[in-house]
Order: sequence, then structure tokens, then C-alpha cells
Amino acid sequence: MEKKLNIMVPMDFTPVSFKALQFLNLLLEKTPADLHLVHVIQVNAAEWAGSMESSESIDKSEMKAREEQANHQFDELRKQTSIGFTSTVVYGGLTTSLTRYAEQQRIDLIIMGTEGSDGWFERLSGSEAQHVVRHTHIPVITIQQDASITPIKNILWVADFAAEKQPEQSVNTIKTLQQLFNAQLHLLQIIDKEDDLKLDTTIQNMQRFATKLNLQNYEIHFKSDDKVPAGVRNFNRETDMDLVLIGTHGRKGFSHIFYGSIAETLVNHCIRPLLTYHLK
Repeated sequence: MEKKLNIMVPMDFTPVSFKALQFLNLLLEKTPADLHLVHVIQVNAAEWAGSMESSESIDKSEMKAREEQANHQFDELRKQTSIGFTSTVVYGGLTTSLTRYAEQQRIDLIIMGTEGSDGWFERLSGSEAQHVVRHTHIPVITIQQDASITPIKNILWVADFAAEKQPEQSVNTIKTLQQLFNAQLHLLQIIDKEDDLKLDTTIQNMQRFATKLNLQNYEIHFKSDDKVPAGVRNFNRETDMDLVLIGTHGRKGFSHIFYGSIAETLVNHCIRPLLTYHLK
């Protein structure tokens, strides 16, 4: 590797946020990384003027107490783990604060836990996990509370494999993860019965996709299902995938078979860690 991965993990110190650290440990067994653990103290945008001193309407004593508590929890975490990390407490909206911090620190990868459709416990709600995925151009690995975390031997890439322009940063991160774990890449397209007639064209698209990105050690798969999220979950149940990849257009909606909320549905329900990244 030319440089260490720069990784951010949002922390609210609940069990689901610690699950992100379990996945992080898999990465750290393979490579050193610069780690940023970030705790957000949510403040109403109408009351926050950019700093504690300039925000006149907030309860400063309460905010300082919450910051001290977060820093104490970071100190306790340092005692319990051998992981070295930078800890930061920021104020503002959860999604905007995390997105801004990630961009300022030039983060390569965000890892965050989610309780799925029921939302993150307390601050890190499922909808907030979806919002982070939607608003940042940085690849995000979300880990549903019941997802199985296993050493990454097989990576599943779900797409329609059309001529989307794949972002270089995201592709490089994906390739880095594959190389670190010496994993096999599995390209999966969910098809319905009507698509069977177009199978040859679909195969050509998938092979063209792999060639264009210079992918190595990969296989091509198809699965018939009425809906993409269900097809992905069923494929995962039948195989030994350890990480799932899917692209999204974020706020602009999804392309072709990914129109709608497919990536966001998988954020809430994927039984494996899920890496989402923005398509161009």
C-alpha cells in the first residue's frame, strides 16, 4: 500500500457502535490505519452559531458536561483496547457534522453500526445511517446489529454493471480491501424472468465492467428474484459472502434497477457488512 487507510468511526458508546470496532479489528489485523473516532453532540442548528462561546441560547453547562462525559468514555475505551486512535467531539447535526469532519480529514472509509429499520439506539438512528450514506462521497461500511462479522474471504459486488462511471477513490478503496484480505470478488446481478433473454448482453456488460476497472480474482453470478434487496439477502444466505458492495447516486436517486431505496434498504437489513459508495 502506498499509504495507510484513513478511517472514521462514529461513536455513541452503545453496543451497536462498538460493533463497528469489531469489523475494524479485522482491518487492523491486515494493515495499520489512521483512526478517527468521532462523537457528535447534537445541537439545534437554529441555536448553534459555530462555537460554544458564540452560541448564546444553548445550555453551555449541559454541553460541557456531555463533552466531558464523551471524553471520559474515550479514555475508558483506550484502557480497554490496544487500538490507537484520535478522538474528537463535535457539535451540530449528526449527518452534517460527520460528513464535514470526514471531508476535512480526508477520510478514506467510514465504518458505522446500525440497528437497522428500528434505528440506531439513541443518536445513531437507522435513518441517520442512511443519511450519511446519502450525503457523503466517501465509501461507508454499515454493519447491521445482527450482521455476521467474519474474516473477509469473499466480497460480493452488487450492481447492474451498466456504463456507470465508477469513482476512482471508491474503486481504489475496494481494491485495497480485496488485496489486504486476498479475497475473491463476486459480481452479482439480480435478474427477473424477463431478463433471461438478455443474459448474453448482461454477461458482456459484467465482463466489460471488470475489464475496465482491471479487476482481479473475480467471478460472475446471477440470481433470479423479484426485488434486488431480497435477491441479495437470499444470495448471502446461500453463499459465504463476508462483505457486500453496492453503488448509489445518493440524493439523486438510483440508476436503472437500483432506482428507489435499494441501497438504503440494504443498510437496514443486510446480514453482512455493507459498503456503499457514490456513483458519478
